[in-house]
Amino acid sequence: MRFEWMGRQESQYVADSIGQVYIELSTACNLSCAICVRHSIKDFKNTHFTKKLLNRLVSQLQELSNLNRIVLLGFGEALCNPDIQWHLRQLSTLNVPIVLVTNGLLITQHVAELVVSLPLEAVYISIDDPAGVKPTIRKGSDVHIPLQAITLLKETKHSIKAQKPIVGVETVVTQHNINSVVDIITMAKQAGADHCIVSHVFPYSSDMSNAIAYSFDGKYDGLKQARKLFLHDTTVTIAGSNASTLRSCPFIEKGTVFINVEGYISPCPELAYTHLAYYFGNPRTHMQHRFGNILKNNIAAIWESAEFVSFRDTFRYFEFPDCTLCVEPDMCYHRTVEHKDCYWNTSPCGECLWAKGIVLCP
Repeated sequence: MRFEWMGRQESQYVADSIGQVYIELSTACNLSCAICVRHSIKDFKNTHFTKKLLNRLVSQLQELSNLNRIVLLGFGEALCNPDIQWHLRQLSTLNVPIVLVTNGLLITQHVAELVVSLPLEAVYISIDDPAGVKPTIRKGSDVHIPLQAITLLKETKHSIKAQKPIVGVETVVTQHNINSVVDIITMAKQAGADHCIVSHVFPYSSDMSNAIAYSFDGKYDGLKQARKLFLHDTTVTIAGSNASTLRSCPFIEKGTVFINVEGYISPCPELAYTHLAYYFGNPRTHMQHRFGNILKNNIAAIWESAEFVSFRDTFRYFEFPDCTLCVEPDMCYHRTVEHKDCYWNTSPCGECLWAKGIVLCP
């Protein structure tokens, strides 16, 4: 089904080649964060990206002429992979900028020296709780450890006069830490962070659905104070808080593929696994969308498959309902029972907060 004839307001660039690859190196994690989607994925198991799988992936990535970014992000902690140092060295042979997203708890002196010497393009460390209080989001963590990791990376760079990696921090905001956002950014900068990303949460539990700091129409903006204080600070990126905006998928426009720990390919992290989600308080089931596996087919061939091409084409004019405009979202039979939207799409892209700029990834 196509809707170009309707003169839709929303249109966007759709990349015709793979430019960005997300790789889930591990589904194991050393934390159990309250905001994590892992709690909502049925029968989620801990496993690691193997050497055999990575060797196959690297040989396939070498054939992608327009690949310009690799992001090591998934639903586990990448540094939990027992072969992480080997993986990083192999990926670095591609001479493509690599971004590592981590909770920072496992960054030792040796790891710091490795990521600086390779070098990685950037390392983003997640910090969601302020110092001096018991963590409410990253339970079991100590915020001083990731702060020390930031300092360690900066000192390691300085010792060999290296320019990379950029050391960044990402904070996910809920009502539980909304009053600490400015403090978190400030202490990250004091520790040596080059860049800070402030994102809203996409709720994967009923508790989190009641803790959002954004709104349908922008009348409520929990980040107003931070936005004002860091208005002219180019080293701080703050998510929008108004869901009533035109959409643009940041993954589709960059030619993204997400490769999970078993080699399955999805268009983005949100579509990698089937899980429960809440859209402005309304429960949903977000169905996984997989278009192939690199163990069975080449990544370029999967990208060019008719099914994947057709899926990406729906974004040229955003052929998904804007669920923000729904007058009775709590009565949505399709999304809660049949797992389809009003246009009969099976993906939950009509309620995507990344496309609204409310949820951000490094």
